[in-house]
Amino acid sequence: ATFSISTVCAVTLRFHTTSTMGKEDMRGLYNFIAEIRSCKSQEAELKRINKELANIRSKFGDKKSLNGYQKKKYVCKLMFIFLLGHDIEFGHMEAVNLLSSLQYSEKQMGYLFASVMMNEQHEYMRLVISAVKNDLASRNELHVCLGLHCISNIGGKESASAVSVEVQRLLVAGESPKSVQKKAALAALRLFREAPEHMALLEHAPNIIQLLTSADKGVVTSVTSLIISLASAHPKEFSGAVAVAANRLHQLVMNSTAAKDDYTYYSVPSPWLTVKLLRLLQLYPFPKDQAVAQRLTESLRRILDRSQESSPVGGRRPKANLTNSLNACLIEAINLIAHYDNDSELQIKACTILGTMLNAREVNNRFSALESLTVMAQTEFSHDAVKKHQGAVLTALQNEKDSTVQRCAADLLYALCDQSSVETIVDQLLGFLKKSDYAIREELVLKIAILAEKYVPVYSWYVDVMLRLIKQTGDHVPQQVWYRVIQVIINRQDVQDYAAKTGFEALLDPSAHEAMINVAGYVLGEFGHLIANDPNSLPAKQLEALQLHYPMVSAPTRGLLLNTYAKLANLFPELKPAVLQLLQSENLLRNSDSELQQRANEYVQLLSSGNADLVPAVFEEMPPFNEEQCAMLQKLEDKSAAAAVDGNTGGLSARKRKPATALQAVTSVGHTGLSTGAVATVGNDQFFGKFVLTNNGVLYENPVLQIGVKSEFTASVGRVTIFYGNRGDAPMTNVSSRVYAVGNLQALQLDLQSLDDTIAAGVQVQQQLQVDCISCFTDPPVLEVTLTYQTRPVVLNLKLPVLLNKFMGDLTTPLTSDTFFQKWNQLGGPPRELQQIVKSKEKVDPDALKTKVDNFGFQLLPGIDPKPINCVAAAILHTTTAQVGVLLRAEPSLSASMYRFTVRTSSDVVTQALTTSLVSQFS
Repeated sequence: ATFSISTVCAVTLRFHTTSTMGKEDMRGLYNFIAEIRSCKSQEAELKRINKELANIRSKFGDKKSLNGYQKKKYVCKLMFIFLLGHDIEFGHMEAVNLLSSLQYSEKQMGYLFASVMMNEQHEYMRLVISAVKNDLASRNELHVCLGLHCISNIGGKESASAVSVEVQRLLVAGESPKSVQKKAALAALRLFREAPEHMALLEHAPNIIQLLTSADKGVVTSVTSLIISLASAHPKEFSGAVAVAANRLHQLVMNSTAAKDDYTYYSVPSPWLTVKLLRLLQLYPFPKDQAVAQRLTESLRRILDRSQESSPVGGRRPKANLTNSLNACLIEAINLIAHYDNDSELQIKACTILGTMLNAREVNNRFSALESLTVMAQTEFSHDAVKKHQGAVLTALQNEKDSTVQRCAADLLYALCDQSSVETIVDQLLGFLKKSDYAIREELVLKIAILAEKYVPVYSWYVDVMLRLIKQTGDHVPQQVWYRVIQVIINRQDVQDYAAKTGFEALLDPSAHEAMINVAGYVLGEFGHLIANDPNSLPAKQLEALQLHYPMVSAPTRGLLLNTYAKLANLFPELKPAVLQLLQSENLLRNSDSELQQRANEYVQLLSSGNADLVPAVFEEMPPFNEEQCAMLQKLEDKSAAAAVDGNTGGLSARKRKPATALQAVTSVGHTGLSTGAVATVGNDQFFGKFVLTNNGVLYENPVLQIGVKSEFTASVGRVTIFYGNRGDAPMTNVSSRVYAVGNLQALQLDLQSLDDTIAAGVQVQQQLQVDCISCFTDPPVLEVTLTYQTRPVVLNLKLPVLLNKFMGDLTTPLTSDTFFQKWNQLGGPPRELQQIVKSKEKVDPDALKTKVDNFGFQLLPGIDPKPINCVAAAILHTTTAQVGVLLRAEPSLSASMYRFTVRTSSDVVTQALTTSLVSQFS
């Protein structure tokens, strides 16, 4: 081990010294490294190191006789010793002094020492920061790069406060060399991650985005990493990067000449940059611009095709490096396709490619395929395509030796399972459970339990599966699982006798697991009378089977068995003497466990009282359990965090668990005083206004519930995905929803997908709504959601972002100035024309005006109006019965802070509706 570590360290330092120090060979350093490598034992190495440290300490003591070269050599030795794992307590000041050297090799060694052996808490860190500031202001490109390297390695809030301005200047300055911009982007990324409050990068957002068009791919790669972090925190400010990133991706993927540059890796042009661009695009919804969308779709299709082109030809397998680089791009492209979830052709093609990868020889490729298929299985168009590979997934589950791959296969089966395949999948998972890795058994148990209950064909099958599960892996069955088994049995009258019989038979096994004893004991106490007429399960035999296991179980299970004894004595008077004898034993009445002792004494008193009314009342059957008490889904969430959909793209994130939220917190502030039995009815007016200009976002939100939407409109058809996220501690039950039109009931055709009646805590579900616009309407449809949270009913009446302007589209042919005014004059005069003058609530901004008009759904027509400040636009309103042309002229007045809007259409109803909606965004 000593030899291998020293070898690595020697090679590392040899690279730095020989590559940057010219003819200075530092022979003493090489000899020292050779001597360390030749040591035969740890003691010999330590002796040589202590000798060298003593020599270096004495040299540093006589500072006047040391020149820069000697300082550099001794600092390099100290660093080598540190990399071997030994503590270094001196030499830091000498290394810091090297930072002020004019010699590049000495300055480089000083920065290397600081980067490796210092952090932001080091006592000399302020001296290092001062040196960095001086070098960042230098005109020497190499010195600037060294300073940026150091900042990227050390980071820290103090560093960010001191050098953030310089780093940002170097990043966006047009005169900065490409090598400096590349390193400045990485330095800015490190500082933003650690101290975002000191980084004013939002001010430079347009300039940073513009760097994506740089001819230097190194700059683009570094800047893309920076923008990914910035866009994650500030998506709106960096939304302009989507079009640029899509165009750059198109150039990389489609341009054959790109394969000839220095960033090509095994004939794959810039795979690292491709992956980063794809990850950046995953932060945003599918682009609205048709040209950008078309280029992006072409790029994704080309990436899928290129992965197929690398398949073995003539029996020759491609090199592993080529395969890995292609697969890296492929997996990120598939993630982006799944994120958009809007192109069935691409999604099915991606599933086909992933199915082929399941048979790959490399385990990494199989793992990537399983992981991506799990993502695809949760999308709208590709679930059935993924299901075609269920056989290959089952094979992977049974034959893979890597537990990580096995876990991934189990996750995919969990995502694929439905009513038709539940028996096959659960049986396979149970078979695999016997030989699975111990690290994943508990998670597998939870998944099997959830699938068995969610898709149960008949409840006798459910009981068999759960008892088989407990029998096979009792040690890995959490309490939540067998608690839930009992709840289901008590709530299902049709399976109680079968459960009692099966549980009794399980108790006949002397080696039954304690979890099985808990389930069987509880069930016999409640439903043992249902099998008492069977000669094989008489009451005395039930008691005998329970007694067989009593001495070998823990105190909590003994307490449960005492309950069962007492219940059997109540149901079967012939057992009362035997039960009283058990309860009155010295071991119980004087038990060291206070709970068992108290329980035994109380049961003795009850059973001996002879009160014919009290005893049956105390030991009556348990009532059905409240469904909210199921905790298996939350347990599974705790075991493996589910992938969350970014809220900024219309989805909902599964939030961290929070303390129990007060029941009133489910509703808005105005309803917190409602009594327990009242039904809270809540609207979403405070969230709705923004949806006039956007399709995605949060529709309603409170401490325990978040509802978001993601909408797409094409001609007269709209598709709305509604996301429900439970952020509370308890499940939401009795969940139902319906959607209805308001006003003109015939104007919209609404088709709402059904919704599960329970949303477990920390879980997100989604619902699809299709809208067909038949004719003009003024009021948005309403989504009515009813649910129960912690026993309290709540009703939400939420306006949906389905507005008339959403069905507006661009013109099929562009308008010239002559044709525009010809149509404008044809539509002139009321009631087809409506003009409104509004006082602006903000400073009049012509560019902001055009942005809002564009987001509203109009197609901007620049150069039409004689006054450049005015905004002229047009659109086609699509309904299934007609198409209505819409013309707009907006005239801002900077001096009066006012706008004048003139809308002309061929329908007076459309004119009124669109004008009212548009003007509301400015007044």
